[in-house]
Amino acid sequence: MLAWAVTRPFGWPEAVMAVPAAGIVVATGAIPLGHARAEAERLGPVVGFPAARFAVDHAPRPVLLVWPEAAPGLTTMPPPPPPPHPPHHR
Repeated sequence: MLAWAVTRPFGWPEAVMAVPAAGIVVATGAIPLGHARAEAERLGPVVGFPAARFAVDHAPRPVLLVWPEAAPGLTTMPPPPPPPHPPHHR
């Protein structure tokens, strides 16, 4: 599993390997289903928040941000990053 996460064959995410591996571990009885379910419930918010943040950060459309008080002025925003360099072809 660690080798897959580090090398990421074909650019695929770890879940391609982790989900079936977890199913095999539960199906063989190495970990009881109740324990696996409890861990999933416990870790759900830990994994869910960064996933939701990633989705918002990469949204293809504008996202409305709600501030608890008056929003800061546009002059407080940092300048945009420079454009990326074109890839080098060898």
